[in-house]
Amino acid sequence: MKKASAWQRFRYWFDNLMSKGTASLLLLLAVITTIAVVIGGLIAIALGGPDGTGVDSPGYSIWFTLMHTISTGVLTKEEGTFAYLAVMAIVTLVGMFITSFLIGTISNGIKDKVTDLQRGKSLVIEEGHTVVIGFGENITNIIEELVLANENQSHAVVVVMSEQDKVEMEATINDRIPDPGNLRIVCRNGKPDSLSDLKICSLDTCRSIIVNLDDDFMTVKTILACESLLDEAGNKEAYITATIRDPEVLHPAQIAGGERAEILNFHKTIGRLMVQSGRHPGMSAILSELLSFEGHEIYVGTFPEAAGLTVNDISLRLPHATAIGLVRNDHAPADDEAVSDEAKLIFAPDAVLESSDQLIWIADDDHPLQLEAPASVNESVFGQEDKTKDAPRNLLVIGCSDMIGQILLEADEFAAPGSKVIIAVEPDRLDADTLPAAEELSNVEVDLRECSIFQRHVLEELVTENPSSIMLLADTGLEAEDADARTLMLQLQLTDIEEEIGSNVPLIIEMNNPRNQKLSQRMRATDFVLSSDITAKMMVQISEHRDKKAILNDLISDDGSAIYLKSITRYAAADKPVDFHTLGSSAARFGEIAIGYKKFVDDGTFTVAINPLGGEQNTFHERDELIVIAAE
Repeated sequence: MKKASAWQRFRYWFDNLMSKGTASLLLLLAVITTIAVVIGGLIAIALGGPDGTGVDSPGYSIWFTLMHTISTGVLTKEEGTFAYLAVMAIVTLVGMFITSFLIGTISNGIKDKVTDLQRGKSLVIEEGHTVVIGFGENITNIIEELVLANENQSHAVVVVMSEQDKVEMEATINDRIPDPGNLRIVCRNGKPDSLSDLKICSLDTCRSIIVNLDDDFMTVKTILACESLLDEAGNKEAYITATIRDPEVLHPAQIAGGERAEILNFHKTIGRLMVQSGRHPGMSAILSELLSFEGHEIYVGTFPEAAGLTVNDISLRLPHATAIGLVRNDHAPADDEAVSDEAKLIFAPDAVLESSDQLIWIADDDHPLQLEAPASVNESVFGQEDKTKDAPRNLLVIGCSDMIGQILLEADEFAAPGSKVIIAVEPDRLDADTLPAAEELSNVEVDLRECSIFQRHVLEELVTENPSSIMLLADTGLEAEDADARTLMLQLQLTDIEEEIGSNVPLIIEMNNPRNQKLSQRMRATDFVLSSDITAKMMVQISEHRDKKAILNDLISDDGSAIYLKSITRYAAADKPVDFHTLGSSAARFGEIAIGYKKFVDDGTFTVAINPLGGEQNTFHERDELIVIAAE
């Protein structure tokens, strides 16, 4: 190898020095300035000063030379010998070079620092904050719920980290959420699975983490990275909330997070909600109400004053809240103690609250509960149990989604034998092998049809199949906005077809973006399912109150007790005034807990009321339904 020359070595050394940044450049300038000033001052001393007769003080000579390097105006006033003025002129020229270089270096340093701040790479100095990893379409829903959850907190902070540009993230959030209330939003740029990038979010001092990523495998990697950093920092209080779309990835995600992770099954939750909305429109509104921090929500806590009373008795004594169940513990819990995995959830009206139990109730605020005298119950208006069995139904599903398999499983769970599900998708969009096998379905028959679903005559033929409900799915193979645009087009066609033939089949529509729902509401639709909104609300609820995970899982899953809509005539006679306390007691006869009602209005639309005032009188009609928590 050829030996490098001295010039090449100097250039290599200089390049390395320049690459070290502003501090190194400033140090280099200081060294050059010192050398120039000292040499210039010594030469001036050797020349005997300005007039050649000598200098009074060497220090003064060096100081005066420094003034030449700092200000060019000093030279214009200088007098002396030619040699002295020549030296000072050289010193001044060197000073001009150094000053120009210094200004440029400082300017570039400030610019680089501003750019670095804009990139969002600086360390977050916060405590007790929430970290949201990922900037998906539902980030707005997540932040809106965090705003509501922290409206009574004075120093609430959420840190949002994504690979997206920090400035773009801030612009999007400011545009969609102009008033974040008491919540301060901090954005940072970084890779979700990078340990070094995650560290800038200060996971060691955070309260909870929400992983908001679309890719399941990246979600698992991020959970693993977060768990590693939390363990390394010794943060035992923080936990991770995430959603997984593919059920096969659910178990690995739970392994990655261990005891710190609360993993939600996206497909199972939304699939069940879609099917239930098809059978009983309004389920999405019910779940949205219970999951939101605005309005009526679920609370858990100790209530020693009610010990010895049943769940139904407690509701009769609460005018502004509804008791829905209890958490049975093996020890007396503290007020803020989370629901443990070993605790037993009981949703039964005749369950007696023991001193070691926690009460689960629904209320429109978190004010302390206060027992009053029990409300009177009008048993004369009680209805009779409907013994009629469910008839077979035909469900029409239009659109290609990776949730179709789960929807079929959920439909089979609730459908009567002999039911049918027609799946209409564009050609070559759906792999039949991804659907449940015939032996996995005992109540429904699957009819897969590949057709041009956007052509009117095709939709007309599908509607003539007399479906009990029609479900429009957002295409998961497209961007969220494109999928919603196609859904709106299908809704326009189907609405027009149904008006033309005089049909009124329930139309259940899945939307990605709440803003597109406002456009969709101009047309007839029985119910909307905003999948991103529902999952965002669930994640925030669990992120804020980990103890709600077990309760929500129980109420949404197909095991144990769940939320149902049942005919009002099962509980009370139609067209007679009845209060909600009476409806609750009537539901208790069947082992069910009433939490609200769905009431139709004259134009065919309906309203949903959760936790209505117990003593308020209402007159219901045969179409109306009671919202209950029941085993089936």
